[in-house]
Amino acid sequence: MLDTPQALASRLSEEGVRVVDFFKNLSEEQWGVRIYPQESNWNFRHLLSHFVSSEIGRKELILNVLAGGEGAPPDFEIDTFNKMEVERLSSKSNSYLLKLFTQERSNLAKLVSVMDIKDLERVGNDPYLGNAPIHVMIKLTYRHLQIHIREARQYI
Repeated sequence: MLDTPQALASRLSEEGVRVVDFFKNLSEEQWGVRIYPQESNWNFRHLLSHFVSSEIGRKELILNVLAGGEGAPPDFEIDTFNKMEVERLSSKSNSYLLKLFTQERSNLAKLVSVMDIKDLERVGNDPYLGNAPIHVMIKLTYRHLQIHIREARQYI
């Protein structure tokens, strides 16, 4: 697939629908199932909280780079950020988190859809990738969630 703003926005939208469908198909009992037991105490609500905070953070990162910023600060601690954000959001209801995720993913897809093709080549510091062009940051945005969902399926 050609990395155009419209193609990337479409992919973000499509993957966003898949994420929401995944969570909507969980039973009440499954929401509380512990995932990543060796690494954390996360359950599926924590995972969705992580997805929401990731959407917000990715949009802020991309906006920063579009505006000529450097991206994430060099000393940004992604694990600390993730832990704090999951703690902050995980007390919210499942329906609220799904609504917020849908809203944030839609906002990000809209942002990407109106970019110029040259914007996709702007480079900034991504907390996971290091220096990377925006089109790679966008791809990581949906691939990151795909990986988590693939891993989480083994617990349901």
